[in-house]
Amino acid sequence: MNLLVLCPSRSRPWGALDAYQSFLSTKERHDTSMVFVVDEDDDKLGSYKHLELPLYILPPQGGMVAALNTAALHYADDAQYIGFIGDDHRFRTPGWDAAFTRALDANGGGLAYGNDLFWPQGQIPTQIFMSSSIIRALGWMGLPSCKHLYIDNVWKVLGDSTDSLFYFPRYVIEHLHPAAGKAEWDAQYLRLNSEERYAADRAAFEAWMATQASEDCERVRSALTGPSVAG
Repeated sequence: MNLLVLCPSRSRPWGALDAYQSFLSTKERHDTSMVFVVDEDDDKLGSYKHLELPLYILPPQGGMVAALNTAALHYADDAQYIGFIGDDHRFRTPGWDAAFTRALDANGGGLAYGNDLFWPQGQIPTQIFMSSSIIRALGWMGLPSCKHLYIDNVWKVLGDSTDSLFYFPRYVIEHLHPAAGKAEWDAQYLRLNSEERYAADRAAFEAWMATQASEDCERVRSALTGPSVAG
């Protein structure tokens, strides 16, 4: 695989199906694939299977970030690049995968993201596509001390600090989030975007910035200047 997109999802099989259909209708490369990361205790697991979505099923990991990391490390030796989207993202612009991987190839790897239409200036990468060598070097894809939020802030710091973050404003990967007025604030959104969750994950991000960020940026820099990874 050249690029594998991971999508952690819980109790939203129909949203996952919409995300997958948008992926299939816009990807250009034959070696771009997608997998949904689903907990084995999800009460909608049967629906995910019925819809014949490509699944990586795992025991509950204690949150979205932990599930993403487990899956990313599982696949890190099989794909040159690994991406992340939420089940509320939709691919809108054809050829995004070819554009992202072409740029990453030309620059010796790194991190790429598209326009989610909520942060049109590219302020925050709410989806990301990165060299698997970064994941292996860090031992994670999303900052493990965060449960759900602020991992995009971490990606921005890692990419900006190593001059390896590439934003593609013309390639739209729309984020259908309630904060953008594009979804209802259901119980799951309310729980994952509560003041308590924001405070805890912000504290985790700030602690990382104060203690570990510099070292992790060096790990990323070393991973990108090392031997290239075969696709």
